[in-house]
Amino acid sequence: MKLSQPSLNTAVQINLDRIILFRGETPVLSSTLMEMQIKGVEGEIELFDKSSGHKIRISTVENGFSIQAEGCFTISFEMDGAWFGHGELLNQRLPLNKIMLPLSAFETYDNGPQGQSCILTPIWFSSSGAWIHAHTPVKVGINQPTQETQRYHWSMGTDRGPFNHRPFDDLGDGGDGMITFQGENLNLTIGCETDARQSCQKLIQNLGHPENTPPDELFVKPTWTTWAGMKTDVSQEKVLQFAEEILEHDYPYGVMEIDDRWQTYYGDFTFDPFRFPSPARMVRALHNIGFKVTTWVIPFFDPESSAYQQGKEKDYFVKNEYGEVYPVTWWQGKGALLDVTNPSALHWFYENLRALQEGTGLDGFKFDAGEACFLPEDAITYQPITRNEYTHHYINFISEKFSMTEVRSGWLNQKAPIFFRQWDKWSTWGTDNGLHSVISGILALGLTGYPFILPDMVGGNAYDVTPDAELMIRWTQMNALLPAIQFSIKPWEYGLECDEICRHYAELHTEHSGTILDLARNATWTGEPIIRPVWWKTPLDENALRCDDQFLLGDDILVAPVVEKGARSRKIYLPKGKWKDIRTGDLFEGERYLSEYPASLEELPVFERVEG
Repeated sequence: MKLSQPSLNTAVQINLDRIILFRGETPVLSSTLMEMQIKGVEGEIELFDKSSGHKIRISTVENGFSIQAEGCFTISFEMDGAWFGHGELLNQRLPLNKIMLPLSAFETYDNGPQGQSCILTPIWFSSSGAWIHAHTPVKVGINQPTQETQRYHWSMGTDRGPFNHRPFDDLGDGGDGMITFQGENLNLTIGCETDARQSCQKLIQNLGHPENTPPDELFVKPTWTTWAGMKTDVSQEKVLQFAEEILEHDYPYGVMEIDDRWQTYYGDFTFDPFRFPSPARMVRALHNIGFKVTTWVIPFFDPESSAYQQGKEKDYFVKNEYGEVYPVTWWQGKGALLDVTNPSALHWFYENLRALQEGTGLDGFKFDAGEACFLPEDAITYQPITRNEYTHHYINFISEKFSMTEVRSGWLNQKAPIFFRQWDKWSTWGTDNGLHSVISGILALGLTGYPFILPDMVGGNAYDVTPDAELMIRWTQMNALLPAIQFSIKPWEYGLECDEICRHYAELHTEHSGTILDLARNATWTGEPIIRPVWWKTPLDENALRCDDQFLLGDDILVAPVVEKGARSRKIYLPKGKWKDIRTGDLFEGERYLSEYPASLEELPVFERVEG
């Protein structure tokens, strides 16, 4: 039985055991079905699961079809070609065929047990042009690992294994080769464009894109933040000393970001008077030397804070089944969680933050958290929502009220004209939340409709491991041609060579800021990412489709950072066209690999497309 669509010459063929989406005569997506009964009329088919009696309705839409199921339903599609989408993962690999993700809840998460992270989007698409959009809450499995692989993971006695197991790498046909969806009353749209780029653009068009850009200064000069260097040991004296050191070492600077523990208690809307005896004077001093100033904000409230008492009295927090404030667990203990579905609660939150700005001169805020995982499943909110919708409401509020800001979570917030920060990076090298994952992560987020990505701090967060000079240098080089750059760990503490190289690449970022700003403005017209995969102009190039350690700035600047410890050369893939090494002027024809291309410690390989 066949449902046809005139556009793109697409058709859906449904047999007793399989659904196939065709473009012309070419099958581009297929799914194996359980034994089902089929009946249908033109434009619509109903499938009846003989075992459960549930009904699945399949209807034609432009360039594809929709699936609407009754009850709990599971469907898997074969992952032919290279697959993209999904959003942020802890072990970030591209294309998605390189990972094995067990079937797990598709919810925004702080350090998710299966690898789901803070910014997710329920879209997936392939190099064949096929795409999938999930409209209802789902569990997702990608190239799922064998039971033996999963048993090895969980045998470590923790619900969170190492980052390279979240999700697992597929080192050679270890997964089932399917993308799987499971959910109650599942609602999927499946479509087809000509290739991966067309599918990506189609999905971003459906989701929407920002119509404005964040403030220019967030692109042009580095943000300097207290977190990785000071953690919670922060004070007015240390912030001003930090600023003096930045000036002494002649680095460009834009924003000074005061992170965790500027308050007496979490949730307070005032500075700790012991750590910060005169915050307004501190902000004026920073303004006088050219800094903008922001502070860190979370939606959690310590029971000891004065804000907790105010919010509790006015019913501004998420509640438990007994109508009491729900004691939500987060990484600094337990506290109340702001009810972002309550307009009065959001107004109260905003008015207090505005009063803080007016009293101190602050220019904006770094908003942390907001992930679905912090909303308990049995929590009661002012308006009923899914857990992912908590993330959406929180980020939507921030984007409407603040521009000099950053956030780290996102759920269908593609229209927000603000910076989205990657999750806290470890001070390591790999795709498992280290240096390499900054590149693959920013590509993954750009391909799901987020053009304004703030890479996490240069050198990572220095949690269990601190970076060495080599990692600081390679991280700064990689950041130089990304949309924004953020420092916390001081490069000058790693010696003169590290200091000079890092300063050079911080300045290089500023020199290229005009190009970055042009691309940011382009994103408000087209939704196209600022940072693009190597295949963006050549979406049928198999070598480019599997490249996740290089990127394009726009269409014509190719950047190939070194992401391996100790390496002084690297393999580089040049897509179709003629390319010029910006440093040497050497010319190369594309569609070829450059093996062992020189990249000494002070060198960042960058190529400009001069033809094609």
